[in-house]
Amino acid sequence: MVQISSVDSLAARLLSATLMFDRASLAALEALAAESDRRVLRRGEVLVREGDPSDRFFIVLSGRFTVHKGDSTGPVAVIGQGELVGEVGFFAGLPRTATVLAARDSIVLEIRGSHFEKAAEALPSLRQAVTTFLARRFAMQSPSSSLLKQPARIRTLAIIPAGGSRISPIFIRHLQNAFDASTRARFVARADIQARFSGLPVDDQPVLNWLNELEAETEIIVYVADDEASEWTRVCIRQADTVLLLADASCSPRLNPSEALALSVHPPSTGRLVLIHDIRSIAVSGTSAWLDERPHVGHHHHVALEDGSDIQRLVRFISGKARGFVAAGGGSLGSAHLGVYKAFVGAGARFDYLGGTSSGAAMMAGFARGLDADQIDRGTHDIFIKGRAFRRLTVPHFALLDHKVFDRALRAEYSEVLIEDLWLPFFALSTNLSSRQPHVHRRGKLWQAVRASGSIPGVLPPFFTADGDMLVDGGIMNNLPLEQMKELKTGPNVVVSLGSNGPQKYHIDYDRIPGASELAVAWLNPFGRAGLPKVPSMLQVIVASMLAHRPQDIALGEEDVLVCPQVSNPIGFMDWSRHSELFSDAYDWTSRWIEERLRQNDPGLRAVLGSSDG
Repeated sequence: MVQISSVDSLAARLLSATLMFDRASLAALEALAAESDRRVLRRGEVLVREGDPSDRFFIVLSGRFTVHKGDSTGPVAVIGQGELVGEVGFFAGLPRTATVLAARDSIVLEIRGSHFEKAAEALPSLRQAVTTFLARRFAMQSPSSSLLKQPARIRTLAIIPAGGSRISPIFIRHLQNAFDASTRARFVARADIQARFSGLPVDDQPVLNWLNELEAETEIIVYVADDEASEWTRVCIRQADTVLLLADASCSPRLNPSEALALSVHPPSTGRLVLIHDIRSIAVSGTSAWLDERPHVGHHHHVALEDGSDIQRLVRFISGKARGFVAAGGGSLGSAHLGVYKAFVGAGARFDYLGGTSSGAAMMAGFARGLDADQIDRGTHDIFIKGRAFRRLTVPHFALLDHKVFDRALRAEYSEVLIEDLWLPFFALSTNLSSRQPHVHRRGKLWQAVRASGSIPGVLPPFFTADGDMLVDGGIMNNLPLEQMKELKTGPNVVVSLGSNGPQKYHIDYDRIPGASELAVAWLNPFGRAGLPKVPSMLQVIVASMLAHRPQDIALGEEDVLVCPQVSNPIGFMDWSRHSELFSDAYDWTSRWIEERLRQNDPGLRAVLGSSDG
């Protein structure tokens, strides 16, 4: 009689869940697992190769694999624990259709034809279950969509010391508490391995088997590396889906050997740099030195240890639940974002990433800097009403407006703070006319990002970067940058679109629009100006033309919430005089809108407000 081990029981449970068997079938599946072989693959090893015979299939017991087809530059799919590999070719009698690589140290159960036939005799419903599983999977796949719809959920995370830092035990305790409140997490350090497996190497087979079982019992394993590049640190890096580079912000930013190894094993763009601060100061400085040393690291976070808010935000990023606020451009209508944001915060929302285009970027930049809605509204008044920044005409050679006045106003409002030094992650979107691509601002001076994102062609001169790129208003390519937000994080978003009240008609007698001489006479005569047809100004036409180019469909996810604030009295795109009125109206409307959605038990709103985290 075949002896059943705990690993076989795990494999049987995973097969049962995947193929939708009941508990009565576990004994037969355990026997199948006990008869089959287990394989341990190190990161980068090939499990199956495209074109090879399909004489067996696999179930992933632990780890992660990437799927590669033909000459594709990157993976077309990711396979995680409990999923099958190679089953289509095996049951269809076809060669392998793709190459599958271990994305980290992984363990699979290898099921050959003879093993499957023996199990099918003991469990007659096995063949039908596999057929149903394959049919269900093919039915769920859209031929026109990519296999890689969303980033795979992180199951294992390695914490590596960065720069001249050591791993902070205070941070680890805070992180454990934050995970305990939201998800089942297990922290594993060298001491845990030594206590359980005294005398065994940290990468011995019994250790890997235990980690394999642990992964099935928890939602995420957090590997805490040593402070130096030890064998345990190397195991942590190999076992992890992604790495978290942890540093005391006051230490040297020089790349250390553990980081160099982690960034050589993992795609740097998936890593996260976490800079720890003892207290939440008004301004952070020095982040650029850390990022310059790690130019390809995808994300960075500032964490103050004096409270738990930053660590809770970090946990939401790691868990794929980070909440975003995406703000559309719309000229003076951008003040509506203040009301929408204030209403959501008042309802309990806490946002983790802010992004926007044009005036939407300007409003989100204020929140990212730590201002509240009323302070940003006062700043709007200082820039556009008191400072008359959009009424300072100049000789129309480079643009209609004197950009120097506007630039000084932005400097005064946002100071010289850098985006990378903000406590709250932020991006602004502009249009790069040099590369003809959207340009996402995640580093550099905050006021310059706002200036570039709002560079309305013809109204303001373009913004030019040190690399020679010419940037104009982001609304030309994408006035609602939800796509860019989804590239930066996973999780629910509040998406705010402006000016969507339907088509606007202009009842103008075209023949009555005066020519140059008639217009000059009318302007010289105060009474003559009143008789001019109410044709939109040059500025209004430019802005309306820019905003006319919008994506036809907004790719909302299941947990995204689209908000289109309605105002009682229409406001023009350049009518900044009514900014406070618009702010107030949008707040009142959004507050009522949220209350109504809560009564309807809206799942997207629950996700944004965090009421579904538990």
